[in-house]
Amino acid sequence: MKLRIVATLALLLPCATIGAANSMSISQELDTEYGYTGGVGACGGGVNVGSVDEQSADVKYVVSPQLTKDLLLRVGFEWQRFTFGVPDHAPVPSVLQQASLVLGFDYQIADEWLLRVEAEPGIYSDFRDITWRDVDMPMVIGAAYLASPDLQWIFGLRIDARTQYPVLPAVGIRWKFSEAWTLDLMAPKPRLEYDVNERFQLYTGAEFQLGTFAVGQNFGTPRGQPKLNDAIVDYLEIRVGSGCSWKITPNITIEAEAGLMPYRGFDFFNPNIVFRSHNAPYGQIACHARF
Repeated sequence: MKLRIVATLALLLPCATIGAANSMSISQELDTEYGYTGGVGACGGGVNVGSVDEQSADVKYVVSPQLTKDLLLRVGFEWQRFTFGVPDHAPVPSVLQQASLVLGFDYQIADEWLLRVEAEPGIYSDFRDITWRDVDMPMVIGAAYLASPDLQWIFGLRIDARTQYPVLPAVGIRWKFSEAWTLDLMAPKPRLEYDVNERFQLYTGAEFQLGTFAVGQNFGTPRGQPKLNDAIVDYLEIRVGSGCSWKITPNITIEAEAGLMPYRGFDFFNPNIVFRSHNAPYGQIACHARF
């Protein structure tokens, strides 16, 4: 029996997705995304940063050759960038960026169980004064239980030795409880979906953008915060909104959404300085291709 990947395994960043696989020996995934968040004040550590707006972009490409009837290899790359419009000498980075490989596999343990192991070795930093300190390799280990064609359970771990929380567990469920409605409670994009027809879908939900990055060796000194020199920052952004999804061809889907960003945080956990923002509008577009 050919490897059947019929569920989504979506854990904490980096997002891991088990897409559809068929009898073809090689499958491909391409995901692109761009978002803009309006300006909103940020403060922390006794400092008022001022208004910060944001542009975010993400490109991920993975090719998956089928090595055996139960095993898919996953090889590709991901580039992600957050660009922040910050005042001069503000103690938050103007850029946080990821450039990494994608190395992993999908394995069908049994008819009802799928396993994914994936690592993304690469550079995670503000791309200033790049050294080995900027190199990281977060991993995702997860499993999907296919209870039925309409119900799947997801279990997994995100592992990153450099972050404040080296191991993060995740549990999710995807339940198509009627012909038109699907409850997709999987991070980083839990949502409720309504199928208008076979090609057009409406949805509402949330998204968690997060990552761990190194800043430059002299990042803090010119900003009046020498404790931030060569620091590690955990970045977290939460978005809540609604959107639509249009399958323009059987293989290509585009999405557009808008809503509110209720929280953004730059957590320099050592030396324990956190800069936070609350409540700003955002808009986002994305394109997903599967071949």
